[in-house]
Amino acid sequence: MAISDSPQPIAHEGGRRRGVFHGWYILAASCLVMGFSSGVTNYGATVFFNPVSQALGISRTVASLAIALARAENTVLAPIVGYFIDRFGPRPPIITGMFLMGLGMICFGLFARNLLLFVVTWTFMVSLGANIGGFAPNWATINNWFNRKKGRAMGIGMASQAMGGVILAPMLAFIIARWGWETGAVVTGIAIFVLVMPVTKIIRTRPQDLGLLPDGDSPEPPVAPTATLDARQVDGKPHALVEMPGRNFTIKQAFKAPAFWFFMGALALRQMSQAGMVLHMSPMLQERYGYTGVEAGFLVGILAAMGVVGALSGGYISDLFQRRKVMGIIVGLEALSLFLLLLNELPLVYVFIVLFGIGQGAHALNRAILGEYFGNSHYARLWGMLSMGTTPFAASGPVVAGWISEASGYGAVLFVFMLLYGISGLLYYSCRRPPIPTASTGPQRSDS
Repeated sequence: MAISDSPQPIAHEGGRRRGVFHGWYILAASCLVMGFSSGVTNYGATVFFNPVSQALGISRTVASLAIALARAENTVLAPIVGYFIDRFGPRPPIITGMFLMGLGMICFGLFARNLLLFVVTWTFMVSLGANIGGFAPNWATINNWFNRKKGRAMGIGMASQAMGGVILAPMLAFIIARWGWETGAVVTGIAIFVLVMPVTKIIRTRPQDLGLLPDGDSPEPPVAPTATLDARQVDGKPHALVEMPGRNFTIKQAFKAPAFWFFMGALALRQMSQAGMVLHMSPMLQERYGYTGVEAGFLVGILAAMGVVGALSGGYISDLFQRRKVMGIIVGLEALSLFLLLLNELPLVYVFIVLFGIGQGAHALNRAILGEYFGNSHYARLWGMLSMGTTPFAASGPVVAGWISEASGYGAVLFVFMLLYGISGLLYYSCRRPPIPTASTGPQRSDS
């Protein structure tokens, strides 16, 4: 039977289907796509940073600006991609994006011999492909296929992004040291065509397309919380995150909710700091602590491995406790890790790698919070709107880090980003779930 055929009915009991839920296969396919996308554009970028900037004869600030342009393009692109995902499903943008990303990596390795071609191949091919197909459509798919297990599923998805760094950062560091950055780019592009493109055909928008329900539940509805359940009983207890009837905000309703703007502010400050730190991770480890390029690449791989731990544990914990509080604590630990790194003691580098790495896996909670707070009906477009507000901050992070590092050193970079992480953590902790909007009487309940 072809993969696209609807599965045969599966015997069930107790409101659950027997056998492997098809959503886990969908999740696995999305994980491979996101793993390569993150491994290249996030963790791989810091490994390429020094050799490419040295080969092209450009400063850290200019190199950071060229890479930041890739994030800036997402300001315009995100809501457009979100619209097409909601309208036509995730598979077309995933296929388009992965093709462009693979081709861009090959062209980057073969032709990027000056700043202009660097921008053309990396910004308008590699990063554009990742922005179109690497993240947004896959997160929207995972959000649709899981409800009760949303936190765990998104934790696995975030772990796959970290796993991309675990595998690609050390591998690229080794290839670059042995054969040059050009070879590393071409090999990565070929791998995208051989390994990633074939799995995109199994991705489907939602379980209903195959006659299924989220989490593999049977058509017989299980006993679930009703719309009259007090919100205090919904936030912070096992199985309490089943979506309540009516929690599907329109774009206009979401914009009127203070939680949306608290969430955007927290996300913006964290993404700014995270983008700057991750891109400059390898050059910072080399300059401030004396590691070689290969050693720095392996430390980035370890940091990404800690992201796997953070994604899986954070996703599970967030299904048991209020996600805003879990996220606030995690971001606070990221700020603490930068403070420890400021002490300039070599053993504390490894403590930083563990704490900061665990925090890298927490981004999945942002996706889960959006779905939990505002529903699924306009999920992709709402994420696109969030991206419009947060991407300028994320784009400025690498540039700010490059400029400050050249002016005052990486110690000043750590101090600035430590403060931003601290403010972000407070905003997350304060971001209460919005009341459910009603057409006639307006909001009825608020988060505890």
